[in-house]
Amino acid sequence: MPTYHTPSLSTTLKNIFSRINCIMYRYFRFVLAAALSALLLQLVAASSQIALGAAEQQPLGGLEPSSAPVARNFSVGFSLHSSYGAAAIIFSYPDGKRETHTTVYHGSSEYRRVMAKLSLESSRHIAPPYNDDGEYWADQPRKALRLAAKLSGLPASYEVGILADTLRHLRSQLQGAFGIQVTEAVFAAPHLVALYQDDLEDAAEHLGIRYVTPKHEFLPLVWETSAAYAGHGFGLCPTWWDDQKCMAEDREESKVLLFAVHYSRSALTVSLAKILHSATSLYEPDWRHAENYTLGQDALAKYDRAPDYWGDVKSHLLSISREYPSFEKPDLVLITGNAADGEFKHVLEEALMEDMGRVPPFIDRDPVVVAAKGAAEFMRRGPAPWSS
Repeated sequence: MPTYHTPSLSTTLKNIFSRINCIMYRYFRFVLAAALSALLLQLVAASSQIALGAAEQQPLGGLEPSSAPVARNFSVGFSLHSSYGAAAIIFSYPDGKRETHTTVYHGSSEYRRVMAKLSLESSRHIAPPYNDDGEYWADQPRKALRLAAKLSGLPASYEVGILADTLRHLRSQLQGAFGIQVTEAVFAAPHLVALYQDDLEDAAEHLGIRYVTPKHEFLPLVWETSAAYAGHGFGLCPTWWDDQKCMAEDREESKVLLFAVHYSRSALTVSLAKILHSATSLYEPDWRHAENYTLGQDALAKYDRAPDYWGDVKSHLLSISREYPSFEKPDLVLITGNAADGEFKHVLEEALMEDMGRVPPFIDRDPVVVAAKGAAEFMRRGPAPWSS
């Protein structure tokens, strides 16, 4: 009579998981191949847009080549905005003197479309940092696709390719003007619901630039509000080279409530943000921030009557205070963007007077490049221990 051997539980489980792994491997290989094909088509389209956009993108006040010897140390910061990108470089000399230079590169129409897309709730997806293990595993196919693209020498995604192109031009302007090689930098970005840290990290990686997280950074990435505040010299501890003293100095600082406004050719964004102690301790959750990519300066031409446009601008400026009337009122107004001129400021003052009965002090020096200057200052003070 034949003898039948019942497999052990461990053997049974091993066989089951082996079959599952085989099925999952075939499935992900199929999905990855299909997705990679779609990505390649997108990237080909991106390359065409970049080539076409190069003609329409011009630096704003390009850098003049420096005749002085290059300083021993320099620090670079980049900032991406709704319709342009900016870069700043700080040279530190042995005698303690510092000098700062900035440059701007206007984004192409495709760059502006990408930034507008990333401002939409419909563009959101799972991305690090994850809330739980379920999100981690759900994001693996997307990460595998991005990794495959990077291993092929391509940008991690279409959007990353467009962002990297603007950063590439900014880097070229710095390197050409000062005869340096930019190998690491701090990157600042607008607070968009679908712009994630891995987008900026992958854009930097595609260009061969180390993505640096500043010391004591409170958020996964450096928002424009935080960098611009630092660019004005606020929220920066004096003894930055001593971590213990720096943190002690930060704790002595009072909380500051900011009304941060960005106004450019393509967008109007507002934020009621808190600086808890230092520039790197920004509290700016999504629900205290509102972006509108239909109310930039270029939209004025689409209105039959200018007062109607400025009425919509005023309504958006007041959107957060109207939705949350019990919120504390701001101590300062922080302004960034390449269109924040006289008429806009007049409407902003009217909106604040209507809401608060007063107009807080404006911080509006160098609104186009101040965030890049803040990012460069973060870079000068060194990376966080956990920085990549």
